[in-house]
Amino acid sequence: MTTRPFSVYVHVPFCAHKCPYCDFNTYAVTKAPEREYVDAVCSEVARYATHASFAGRRVQSVFFGGGTPSFLSGAGIGEIVNTINTHFSIETGAEITLEANPNHAEKQRLQGFLNAGINRVSFGVQSFNQEQLALLGRDHSADEARQAVLSAHDVGLRNISLDIIFGVPGQSMEALERDLEEALTLPLTHLSTYSLTIEPGTPFFQRQERGLLKLPEDSRVAQMLERIPVVLEARGFRRYEISNYAKAGYESRHNTVYWRGGDYLGVGAGAHSYCAQYDSHGVIQSAERWSNMALPRSYQEGLEKGLAVSWRETLDRAGLIFEFFYLGLRMMQGVTEADFMQRFGEGIPSGHKAVLSELIAEGFIEESSGAFKLSGAGVAVADSVFERLT
Repeated sequence: MTTRPFSVYVHVPFCAHKCPYCDFNTYAVTKAPEREYVDAVCSEVARYATHASFAGRRVQSVFFGGGTPSFLSGAGIGEIVNTINTHFSIETGAEITLEANPNHAEKQRLQGFLNAGINRVSFGVQSFNQEQLALLGRDHSADEARQAVLSAHDVGLRNISLDIIFGVPGQSMEALERDLEEALTLPLTHLSTYSLTIEPGTPFFQRQERGLLKLPEDSRVAQMLERIPVVLEARGFRRYEISNYAKAGYESRHNTVYWRGGDYLGVGAGAHSYCAQYDSHGVIQSAERWSNMALPRSYQEGLEKGLAVSWRETLDRAGLIFEFFYLGLRMMQGVTEADFMQRFGEGIPSGHKAVLSELIAEGFIEESSGAFKLSGAGVAVADSVFERLT
């Protein structure tokens, strides 16, 4: 049994409406069934307290994602946090994040989240441009977004992040820079920037198929990708992962667990979990990943009969090595041979070294001080780089 700390992800799948680009496990409701859902999540947490993979371990971070977790009340969020702490013990100073919509940011509501134990909030702003907000199907205004951040800061939340989407149809470089500059006027510690992608099954995909939605040219999106770090890093936000920037000391600890291959328990409808097994020397042997039933009702009914797991898979050594590179190279500090040795008990395999050498020669990866890192060109085609490291 390992004593390594792990992280907890809590999925809250409810939204007032579903944005046309979203392919997450979310469901539009007028009112979230808070009592039933909180009871189900707390029940699931309690069940894992005796699970061989997690029993007796401490929690290093908690992340409420969705959906719109701020749909729940501070009391409901607090009940889940307290249940996690009761069954596992949340480490002192642990990062506890809540994703929130700007139109759920009244000071009284934010104070309730703070009282519940939330110490980091992430607002899904996406843009400060009213036309782009309308196109993206967001149900808040630019003014509401600004006020949400200011209100969070006023009630005492000092670790505040927001999301910006770029590569939106009709968006110019100037419009993107205005979004970034607007964000930088606010008391933020973290920014996430995501290129708009069209996912099958979404309304945006259907519009694109019918010729009603046209994304900017790839060259313009590439220019945006290059421009974002220039603007943000000049203002004290260091890029530490492909899509994420933070002031010193405010990097997302929870997401870093994912990128560094740490264990996490996902609770709630459609939540994913990951847990690795190590030998007595701390060398990884295998890992298991699983997901809960996606539909909230199916998830709750599943819990009544046992755990609500819908699928489960085991990662072999080849899969673990791919994930080491795929996740680790997302971070700007990259990966080292020492990292690999610590995780796998031996050096990087010759085949992977050969591919890394090819990628260095082609300018997609840089080697510096023993670390392999994505270059600027590599960031632009990161998925293609990762595919070559399978």
